[in-house]
Amino acid sequence: MSWCLQPWAQTDCGYQPDVDPDWAIGVTDILAILGLFGEVDTDQDYIWDGDDLCTDIEACNYTANPTEECLYEDSFGVCGGEGLLPELLIGSWQFSTAAGAVKVGSSPYSDEWFSSPVNGLQNAQYDDVYTFHEDGSFTSDYNGLIIDAFIDYSEQVYMCGGADLTFSPGAGTSGEDAFTLGATGGACSCPFMGTNDGGTTYDIVELTPTTLVIHTYTDNASCQQTGGYFTYTFTRVNGNTGVVDGDGYQGADSYPGMTLVWSDEFDGSTINSNNWTYDLGASGWGNNEWQNYTSSANNSSVADGYLTITARQEGGGYTSARMKSVDLQEFQYGRIDFRAKMPEGQGVWPALWMLGSNFPEGGWPQCGEIDVMELVGHQPGTVHGTAHWGSSWNVHQYNGGQISLPGGAKFSEAFHLFSIVWEANNITWYMDDQPYFSINSAQMNGQPYPFNASFFFIMNIAVGGNWPGYPDATTQFPQTMVVDYVRVFQQ
Repeated sequence: MSWCLQPWAQTDCGYQPDVDPDWAIGVTDILAILGLFGEVDTDQDYIWDGDDLCTDIEACNYTANPTEECLYEDSFGVCGGEGLLPELLIGSWQFSTAAGAVKVGSSPYSDEWFSSPVNGLQNAQYDDVYTFHEDGSFTSDYNGLIIDAFIDYSEQVYMCGGADLTFSPGAGTSGEDAFTLGATGGACSCPFMGTNDGGTTYDIVELTPTTLVIHTYTDNASCQQTGGYFTYTFTRVNGNTGVVDGDGYQGADSYPGMTLVWSDEFDGSTINSNNWTYDLGASGWGNNEWQNYTSSANNSSVADGYLTITARQEGGGYTSARMKSVDLQEFQYGRIDFRAKMPEGQGVWPALWMLGSNFPEGGWPQCGEIDVMELVGHQPGTVHGTAHWGSSWNVHQYNGGQISLPGGAKFSEAFHLFSIVWEANNITWYMDDQPYFSINSAQMNGQPYPFNASFFFIMNIAVGGNWPGYPDATTQFPQTMVVDYVRVFQQ
């Protein structure tokens, strides 16, 4: 008989507590099992001494006790650890829009029966969100609809959410880690991740900061295994993104002679309605753009200290978000800092910019436009800073500059700081505190200078348009712009 007194989810200690010479259960056995003296007679010399292991977690400190074997390991082999799920798994996931996001075959990992094309799934699949939590729990958000494989692959109302989660290290088909979903309170009798004709046990084939590939069997409407196999590919949408605050360029918290007068640090879990509202619709926005702007959480959300604006392909169209601070947060002069990480791809057009507060009354371009940062996705290593002005459309003027990252680096790979220093009659643009363009009131080509008035902020991702062109077969969706903060410093 083998006994081990240990916390839940920790591995077998692998020792025999019966240390009496006659193998009868005695007082020392009971003490060994209970660990009352904080020791275990691992060498079975009938004496608890320095050659034996401590039951304290301190015994797992290899630095302090380099000769002692680890007594307690968590599911991932971490000595003294309490891990319930792999760190990279924690967070939220959605179906990838890349080719092969769903593969089906008659044998494990095969795609002989089906492999989805680029953007080849339906909207009711792309908007499903699956979240693994640090406490080992699992939730699913199907946004009220699923594609039901058992009813001719039609959209069906589905209000279940969440499942019991059992994680099994090394238990997959080929020795991968695996997890199983179980019914929670009877609400979801056959929970699933991916498609509802996929099984309830999943092998983790690949896990990176941005990608999750899982594998399972096919099943029927009663959750019974049938003769096929699925492979699903998901992309991360929030949570543990693998991008931490230290990635990329760090902006300053203060500047000499200036005071922080306002900021949005995107703390909490909701967008602050005291700071932001939305432009809505699919009107082309003066540039023949293709996206429909929404206020849906699918297109703009706050989590983990970041704002994420997401452009998605929705069937034959695209959705995105355009957030603005008009009538809420408006400023005249100062240093404006946006710390953000960009999307990329042909036809993708993110922008962090400003319009004059009189825009609702006087329109564009007489209100003035300050583009703190624009990027066209087919040039992912270059950003632009531009000013627009003019008393009417027919005398529209603009001027700007650009700056590129060295060595082929892309603005989608890390956070960067996009700034203007805005003074009376002069504006200078910066990227990571490097100045690269300036304009002043003497450069208006005979038109009024509108930049000495108050302005409001806009943040958006456009899809298509006269300048960036339009998405093609190389463009992958969803694309995200992640904003760490917006700050205004003034003298």
